[in-house]
Order: sequence, then structure tokens, then C-alpha cells
Amino acid sequence: MIFRFLRRFLKEEIDEPTRLKLKFEHFRHLLENNTRALEIMADMEEKLSGDFLFDTAYLQTQAERLGDNVCHLVTELNLLTENRYPELRSICQQLREDILRELTATPSIPPTPYVLPLAGLSREMAASVGAKMANLGEMGNRLGLRVPEGFAVTASAYKRFLEASGLEGELAKHLSQARIDDLESLEATSREIQTLVRQAPLPPDLEAALLEAGRAFQGRPLAVRSSAVGEDTELSFAGQFATLLNVDAADLPAHYQEIIASKFTSRAIFYWKYQHFSADELPMAVGCVTLIPARASGVMFSLDPHAPESNTVLISAVWGLGKYAVDGHITPDLYRVSREPDQQITEQRVAAKPVALAPRPEGGTEEVALDPEQARTPCLTPEQIQSLAAIALKLEKHFGHPQDIEWALDASGEIYLLQSRPLRVSAPRFAAEEKESTWEPVPPLLRFGIRAVGGAAAGRVFLYMRDEDVANIPPGAVVVARQPAAKLVLVMDRIAAILTEAGSPTDHMSILAREFKVPTLVEVGGATRVLHNGQVVTVDADAARVYPGLVSELLEARPRADEDLTANSLFQKLRRILKMATPLNLLDPGSPEFEARNCRTLHDITRFAHEKAMDAMFALDADQSLEPRGCSRLRTDLPLTLFVLDLGGGLRTPGRAWISEDDILSRPFRALLRGFHHPQIRWAGQVAPDLKGFISVFANTRYDMGKAEKGLGGKSFAVITDNYLNFNSRLGYHFAILDAYVSEEKNDNYISFQFKGGAAGVERRERRARLLSEILDDLGFKVQVTGDMVQARMVKYSLLETEQTLELVGLLSAFARQLDLALTSETVAARCFQAFKDADYQLSFLHPEESAT
Repeated sequence: MIFRFLRRFLKEEIDEPTRLKLKFEHFRHLLENNTRALEIMADMEEKLSGDFLFDTAYLQTQAERLGDNVCHLVTELNLLTENRYPELRSICQQLREDILRELTATPSIPPTPYVLPLAGLSREMAASVGAKMANLGEMGNRLGLRVPEGFAVTASAYKRFLEASGLEGELAKHLSQARIDDLESLEATSREIQTLVRQAPLPPDLEAALLEAGRAFQGRPLAVRSSAVGEDTELSFAGQFATLLNVDAADLPAHYQEIIASKFTSRAIFYWKYQHFSADELPMAVGCVTLIPARASGVMFSLDPHAPESNTVLISAVWGLGKYAVDGHITPDLYRVSREPDQQITEQRVAAKPVALAPRPEGGTEEVALDPEQARTPCLTPEQIQSLAAIALKLEKHFGHPQDIEWALDASGEIYLLQSRPLRVSAPRFAAEEKESTWEPVPPLLRFGIRAVGGAAAGRVFLYMRDEDVANIPPGAVVVARQPAAKLVLVMDRIAAILTEAGSPTDHMSILAREFKVPTLVEVGGATRVLHNGQVVTVDADAARVYPGLVSELLEARPRADEDLTANSLFQKLRRILKMATPLNLLDPGSPEFEARNCRTLHDITRFAHEKAMDAMFALDADQSLEPRGCSRLRTDLPLTLFVLDLGGGLRTPGRAWISEDDILSRPFRALLRGFHHPQIRWAGQVAPDLKGFISVFANTRYDMGKAEKGLGGKSFAVITDNYLNFNSRLGYHFAILDAYVSEEKNDNYISFQFKGGAAGVERRERRARLLSEILDDLGFKVQVTGDMVQARMVKYSLLETEQTLELVGLLSAFARQLDLALTSETVAARCFQAFKDADYQLSFLHPEESAT
């Protein structure tokens, strides 16, 4: 333990203020690591939506940062608690090793024949033939769209080639030495590797399979192109690998090796080494299709990625082969078509296209000049434009995501599809940052909040006011709560949406909701007041709107998840990593299962550590361990003998023997004192105590009523910083402990409160405890009552809300002073509860003579 170490080697005792300061520093560092860990988890889960690009480097960086933060958090927790949870270290380390093992694992190549006909391919075969050829097969075989004839040389063939030729070791050696910051060296490495690939002999069985496949296309020119596993998915590799046009099928083995060699061009090495791929990743499948002697070719986007709000299909077109449409060699014609059923052509820009790329009779391609009239003529007729737009929308609907599509028009006017891959559009932003929507189906009930999980859903409102309600939540409900509740994970597989008045996109509940894809809005102030049980509403989490009734337009407009994108290997790897990181198994801090040994994920560790850190700070026992010497005494008109210890930033001038309330800078302490000073609070005068209870308290506490300087009880202590407060007080005949942290980072904010004792008999003290429980529950606390002791905690509210609640807690502490003496019945307790809700803090119904005056 660090304190014993210091005592042993520094030969001096650590005084109590220094010990408390060390504890607070560990606590603050723990909160910082907890916040960063939750932010990383939230960011990683957001990537599973399919709306964001990410790569292997992202996974490695985020996984390492997440592991570092959680392990640092564990270290700070053990320093804070004198090594109370040593088992967390080994649990955290094991999880980090498991995640690292997953990061470095390479995808297995499915065993298949070396050649598969295009007529037998579908999107599920992307791991064998790459997404490019798998999607081409999907379009032809399942959608009945026109695609060229052809076949795929599989990833299994690539594996066989590398193993039989002995290239695996050589490639790894050369690539390990490649430096992406030295382009000359990179070029040299590329030339060496490509030479090795071109000169390596193909294994006889693979060469025979290629020759046999080529014979079926003898006399028909081919287009041979890359279809690497991983290409055209989360990473496009656009333009990185080779495409050979108008080549002879008889020379297919040489063409195949040329495509494999293109995996190791300098630009391709730079790209995939930058993305942290290893030599045995990205197995190269190859697509071989008949060349379409195109009259015109081009690219189309099923949704304009630069202006998705325009709701148009974007089509570009050039004369001849499509290479010039994608490499920027000439300016293509540009057409925009409405995505509405009428498919109106909204824009048509015809460019001057002086040249075209055409097949040469002897093989290969050549650039040909076009006469001025053809150069200025549109490549497509209106009918052809609309036909292409209809195909684009059909593909988007089938693949569940906007598509980037290559097409060709043959001499007879038939449209052929050459490729379809996911299209990246602008990622959605937090709703709070979005511009005001110009489209409203009906006036919304609520029009603010922060998107934690995007999407739209409808259902009946269920007001979730306490954890015990979770068993009563019906399927399909829109759950509305005052604050986030991780316990909602128990029903996230069957609820429609979540709204909370407090919270953050990075809190525990939001991370879980994202895993279950439940549309979720946080910071929806007033939601529990505006909405009522059983009310049917539609939640648009992306726009931060809640509408009355069922808004079918919103629900129908939501695109399906991009199955192609989220089914690829990188997304699957992210999913597997997140299974070790984000599920939350420790839901209830009051459960006997809430123990360190039961942490099974990094999220479990953060939840456990945060809870136990708050407990540790709450149990500082400052009133027992501190002495007035070394503290500052507060000069105040409150009947308190109050000493203040500043751990940093809490006082304007620390170290003075006496301070005034104007010297206090600590935000939580100032908020508490504002509550104490509420104009309706009665500090003077007492309700006549129950004699038997009073005598008992007097005997046990030896309360000296004759010493006015002790105020209402003995000494009280406040341990403070600029944003932290630990307050131990004796008000009248009861004892209160309050521990609070207030900052701009809402995930760190909390209030812990404990109240016990009194001058009345047991029955009345317990009645007051129940009254305080009801009031605290109404303020948003989670409360536990044991006899006459009340324990309450509120977490993750905003800075302003936490300050306001602290002020109310201060007010409540004074409001409840000796209230047990007046609580003669449950009826009086109920009237006191209503008085607090009505801001009648002087309890006028107990003092009618004062009200009359």
C-alpha cells in the first residue's frame, strides 16, 4: 500500500489533510479515465451503425486506448481504497490480452474450388471471391439484372499460389522493411515484390484450372480485375489494384499473376500498410468477365453523396469504355434524377468529350478522337437516364444502403452492370447540432435532446421512475425516464425507444442501447412532464423530435442496415472486440453479485470502479479523522460550527484561520450553502420533542445544549476542491453526510447523501426516513432506507442540474431538522411531502398562527 510505503521509507507520518488530498487526486484521475473509457466505447459502437468509415488502424488505436484507460482506472481505484480490489488487475489484463489476440487474428479463407462461375455467386460468398464479384453475382442471379458472363478465381487459389511458391515468407520479409515515409524505398520494395510474384511458378493444379476456365471464353475478349477480400467494403481501395481490359483468355495464368502483383504496387502498399494490414490479410480473388464493347459507360450514385438532402440519383457518362469515367481523364456528362416515383430528370449537364477509350482489335485499349458533333452530344437519352436511375434505386433497396454503381451501354442500347459497392454519404451528427428541420409531419411534443442512438420508432409511453418498474415495461414501449438506467438492458431486446431527461451519449445506458440498436435521446428536458403513460408517440432520434401518434412517414423513411458493409471481416472483428468491452453484467450495485470477481467486460470494470470510488469518497469520515487545527473555520450566521479543509481550488485564500462565505469558490459547497440560506428555512426554534426519544438521544450523544458555540450539534467538516465536496454535519439531533462532484463532464457528476438519527422515538424517526426517501426519489435520487437511515445517490446529471439539486439537498437537510418530532402520523408526513413539492418550506400548516400573521 502506497501510504505504508511512504511511511516506511520517508520515516514520517502522512497527516490527515495530505492523506485526503492524495485520495482526492486518485479519485479525480479515476474519473478522468472512466470518462475517456466510456467515450471510446461509445465511439466504437457508433462505427457499427454503418454510417462511418474506419480501418484496422482505428481498431488497434481505440482498443489500445480503451485498455490503457481501464487499467489506469483500476490502478487509481486500488490506490484510493488501499488495494481493496487486487483481482481487477488480472481481470483487466486478461481482457486486454483477449482483445489483442482478436486484433491480430487473420480471417480464415473458406475452402472452395480455385474457379467459381459467376452464375453461382451471391453476396454471401464475399469471403471467397471478394465483395466485387460476390455483388456482381448477386445482381445477376437474384435480381435478374444484366451482367457480363464470367467467373471468379477464388481466395483459396491465392492461398494455394502463395503456399506452393514459397512467397509467404519472402513477402513478409520485404513488407516488414517497407517504410511508408520513404517513397523511394517504397518504390524499390514494390518492384522487388512484383518481380517475385510475376516470376513465381503457379502450382500445376491452379494453372490447369485457369487454363480450363479460359478455354470456355476462347475468342472472346476478357476484362480481368481485382476482387480482393475486403475491397469495396469498409475500405474501397479505389484505383489501388489493376484492371486489365480486352485481354486474351488463353493467357489467363499470366493475367492472373499480373493482378496478384498489383496488390504490391507502391501506392497499394502505402495504402494498406498505412491501414495496418499484415501480409497475410486481404487475400486477392480475381474477377474475369467478358468485355462489354461499350458505346457509353459511367458511374451512378443511388443518392447524391454531396447533397443527400436533394434526394436525387447522380449519373455520370462518357463515350466508350468506363475507365475514363472514373479516372478523371475527361469531364463526363452529369445527370440528376429525382428519387420520387416520377423519376423526373432535374439536371442535365452535357460536357465536351473530345476522346473516348476503345478496345483495339489486337488487344488492349486505345484512345480515339471523336468528331465535334458526337463530343457535344449527350451520351444517354432521357429513357436510358430514367432506366439507370430505376436500377440504382432497386440496388439500394436490395443492399439496404446507397450504392456506387458502374455500368455500360452496349451498341444495341442494353444496360450492363459491372459493379455495385456501398456508397459513403455524410455521417449523421448529434441532433443538437443539426439545423432546424423544414419538414414537420405534425407539431412535435418535444423538439430537443442529444442523439445517443439514431433511428426512429413508435410505441406507447412507459414512465420509468424507479428500477423496480423494469419488470412492468411492456414490449414495444417508448421508455421515458428522468435519468439513464443501465438496468434497462433487461428489456432492450423488446422496447421501441428510450428518452431520458438527463444523460450522455457516452453513459452506460447509451452504450447498451447502441448495442441493441434502440433509438435513444438523452437530455430531453421535461420529457416525464410532457409525456404520460400509454400515450402513443413517434421518436425521431436523429432529428431530436418526439411526435404525437404514429408518424408512418418517419418509420418508412429509415433505411435498413447496410448488410454488405456490416457483414465484412473488419466489422465482424469490431463486433467481437466489443463483446469483450461493452456488455454490462453488473447492473445493480445493491446486489450480492456486484463484486470485482464478477467483472466480465471492460464496461463491467468501469461501472464497478466508478461505484466503489464514490463509496470510498463518501466514507472519508472527515468528522472523525480531521482536527480543527489545520482547517479554516467558517464565519457564518448559520447555527453550525463548521471547519473547512481545502484540497485545492476551493477557497479564494487557503490557509486562513477564519473565512467567510465570500471566500468559498467550491461550486458544490456554494450550492449547498445556498440551500441552507433559503429565506423560508427556520433555523431558530424547535418543535417540542418526544421526551422519551429526546432523553435517549441526549444520553447517547451527550449533546451539550448549554454551549452555544457548538451550534446545532458538534463540529461539522467540509472537505472541498473547486468541484468536489465532502460534508459531514450534525444538525440538531441527526447526522448527515454529503459527497458530491460537479463538473462540465456529466459522466463524472454525482451526489451521495446519508441522513440518520433524531430526537424522537424510533417510530417517528423511521417515518421521517420514509418521508425523506419520497422527497429524494422525487428529486431523481435512487434511495435505500434502513430503519431511520436514508442513503441516496444521483449520478450523471449536467453541471447546472447537479448544482440545483445540491441546493435542494441543502434546503432539505434544514427542512428536515427535528421534523421527526412533528411527524405524529402518516397523514402529517404526506402533508409535509406535499409542502416540499409546493415549496412551502416553512411548513405553514404546522404553524397556523404564523401564517395568520
